[in-house]
This record gives sequence, structure tokens and C-alpha cells, in this order.
Amino acid sequence: MKNAAFAAMLGALAVTGCASITAGTTQSVAVNTPSKDGAECKLSNEKGSWTIPKTPGATTVTKAYGDLTVACEHGDGSKGSASVTSSTAGAAFGNIIAGGIIGAAVDMGSGAAYVYPSSVSVVLAPPAGNVPTGGASQSSPLVVSPAAPLRLSKEDAESKLKDLTSLKKQKLITEAEYRDRSREILGQM
Repeated sequence: MKNAAFAAMLGALAVTGCASITAGTTQSVAVNTPSKDGAECKLSNEKGSWTIPKTPGATTVTKAYGDLTVACEHGDGSKGSASVTSSTAGAAFGNIIAGGIIGAAVDMGSGAAYVYPSSVSVVLAPPAGNVPTGGASQSSPLVVSPAAPLRLSKEDAESKLKDLTSLKKQKLITEAEYRDRSREILGQM
């Protein structure tokens, strides 16, 4: 009887740390285009692609290790894009302690170990033919180029590299995958 109670308690502890149960494999991401509402945006990552028919709006995406790319286009031809990086969800660390290697591998493979920013802003630039030249009058609108993709901070890069090193030590990824992903992370700095 004592062993059954202990096993039930251990099972409950393992489940509470599992990011795929506590955080899920999907999340909502809101997109806005501050310079011009009404753009259609396509979001994509290695797990799939999703569409927001009109900004501001939101959709549910499947979480993944890789970046989430957001490409928007307005009916007038204005376009813009942004890329956001996933970060490791807090529940994933609890899972490593409570669920061990198997639970961590499940969460990393399903995307539950990661999270994207809940909101993304995309700046739209007018079509190439509509950009004012140096001879434009003072009443011409100011043209802002689309924002460059977000870069990783030193702390975010270190965190991702530590996670990657842990995966390699646990033999959940190959040496070649480790090198490729390390280069990708360092290239985002």
C-alpha cells in the first residue's frame, strides 16, 4: 500500500513539471502593424504556418525551437516582416528535474519547452514606386523601413547554447546538429 501511494505521488510530481501539460504546445501570438491597420499577415515556423486576415489580430501557433517569421502585406502594396526568437519556457526546467530526460525530450520535440513573445509589431513600408525621393515636399509622409529581425541578447544566446549543450550531453541531438544550431544561435547575435 505504501509503495502504491509513493508511486502515485511520484507520478503526480512528474506530471506537474511537464511543460507539454502545464504550458501546452501552442500559444496565442498577436500581430499589429502600427503604421497601418488592415494588413494580412502570415506567421510560420518549422511546425507550420498560420494567417491573420486583418491586423490588429491574433492566432494560435504551434511552439517550436526555431524562429517565428511574420510577413505582412496591406491591400495598398505596403509590406513588412519580422522574425522573433523562441525562448525556453520555465516549465521546461521543472520537467528536467521532475520528468527527467524523457520528459525533457518530449517537451523539446513537441515545442512545449519553448515560448514566443505574445505580441509582434511589424512596420509596413510602401511599395518601391511610392517611396518619396529627395525632392519631396515637406508635406510628404515620413517613410520608415521595415524593422530588421530581432537579434538575440547575450543572455538569450547563452541560455539557448546551454540548452543545446544539455541536449548534446544527453545524446538527444547529434554532433552535427549541435554545430549547426550553435552557428545559427551565434549568427542571431
